[in-house]
Amino acid sequence: MTTEIEKLTVDEVATTMKTTPVNVMMHIKRGLLAGEEIDGSWYVAADSLASYLNDANRGHNGSVCKAKSHCGGGCSSSCG
Repeated sequence: MTTEIEKLTVDEVATTMKTTPVNVMMHIKRGLLAGEEIDGSWYVAADSLASYLNDANRGHNGSVCKAKSHCGGGCSSSCG
């Protein structure tokens, strides 16, 4: 028996995370979110997003920004 995994568009994930689609793609690239390309469009597994958000709520946000100086002390507008 095959179970269909719920997939969300990158735009939907960006809205949920209050960030940009580009930042969502960076999260996928770094392995912070499970993403899949289907017919030229990227999707994120809903359970991957839920897990990421759960970790973020516990203080482990997996920010894609490496240096605070890059963002002037943090990435409040686009990261995480």
